[in-house]
Amino acid sequence: MPKRGKLARGRYYARWRVYVRTADGGEKISRPEKIIDRAVAEKIGFALTYAGPLNKTDAWKVLDKLIRDSNATPAAFNGKITFGELAREYIDLNKPNWGENTARVSGDLIELHLIGKLGSRPVREMPNADADLQRFINGYVEAGASKSQLSKLTMYLRAILDLALDRRLIDRNPARKLKAKSRKRPSSLAHPLDECDLLLSEVSGRDHLAIRLLAQLGLRPEENFALRRNDVRDDGGLVIDEALVDGKTKDPKTLAAAGVMYVPPDLALELKHHLEHIDKDPLAWLFPSSRKAAPMRPGNFLNRVLKPAATRAGIAVRKTAKGEDTSALNFQSLRRTSSTLFGDKAKDPKSTQAHMRHADPHVTLKHYQQAVPSTMKAAAIALENELLEQQQKREAKLREEVGNGRLV
Repeated sequence: MPKRGKLARGRYYARWRVYVRTADGGEKISRPEKIIDRAVAEKIGFALTYAGPLNKTDAWKVLDKLIRDSNATPAAFNGKITFGELAREYIDLNKPNWGENTARVSGDLIELHLIGKLGSRPVREMPNADADLQRFINGYVEAGASKSQLSKLTMYLRAILDLALDRRLIDRNPARKLKAKSRKRPSSLAHPLDECDLLLSEVSGRDHLAIRLLAQLGLRPEENFALRRNDVRDDGGLVIDEALVDGKTKDPKTLAAAGVMYVPPDLALELKHHLEHIDKDPLAWLFPSSRKAAPMRPGNFLNRVLKPAATRAGIAVRKTAKGEDTSALNFQSLRRTSSTLFGDKAKDPKSTQAHMRHADPHVTLKHYQQAVPSTMKAAAIALENELLEQQQKREAKLREEVGNGRLV
């Protein structure tokens, strides 16, 4: 009974062979797999005389019965299994091989959307449910689901029913031909220099610095709020070696995401000034929460600082379902802004790809062009100078209006 990743006490991963004689006299082998626990043991008729998790001795007995039953009358012991039970078992089998972020996102999506809405259906009734499953997906299309969400829903629905097919619970997968085309346009929102200046004019202190790092360097939010004091180097570099996910630090998104970013002069000066007002511990967070022992959460910064500042500045304002004003500006639009403005200065797609730390560039960029550090440095300084010029123009205009008595 081999293990697969780490399972909770009393849960065991089992896999066995089932031999089926084909019509031409040949032999076909399938390899069913199952997570065995107390609930499975009791479901197939074992009377356990103790409380608590299933022990290994009884798990072997359950496996023996599963093997005998599946070879004698295939899938009889699973005849009443529901889609929800199978889906949770699919999560258990795959979770050890998923990354932390994938496990959280995919697990929540399967629980909420698939188990939550299809969980009570017996698996044996699903081979003829092609139309029902298509209507199920169509409901998400009509509700404006994104391309990414629809892709995940159909992928996991097919995968779970493939597991049922492998176990011979069904003879065909009704999700194989599902179609899902999102009606939601992918966002391409980016912000011009004047909007960046207006946004920065609405904040000060650490909030001002945090937004400059997001918009000017194109940091991902999970990288920005995982920065520590010792990530700021004396030579003007900023070390990206951690990411913040669900309040915990982990490795950056990809190998390409890790590295040292060049910080242009004025931003480096603001960063240095900020260091004078935070904890002197080398491991102190650059942007601590109110508890100081933990970093600020990206979601809190987005909702409490970033969106209110953008709304006050009148940037991409729209109405919520409650009729309140809010802004469409978010972390993704700031990162897109950094890519757009930096790319305009660099005039070199490979430098922009290096600036954004993308892991999978276009083949031409990846194999033929090389990033030139001097080009990246010049582009970073040019972008910063243009941002500062925009700020100076706005301040000069305000001074002129005050001098002419037009501004009270």
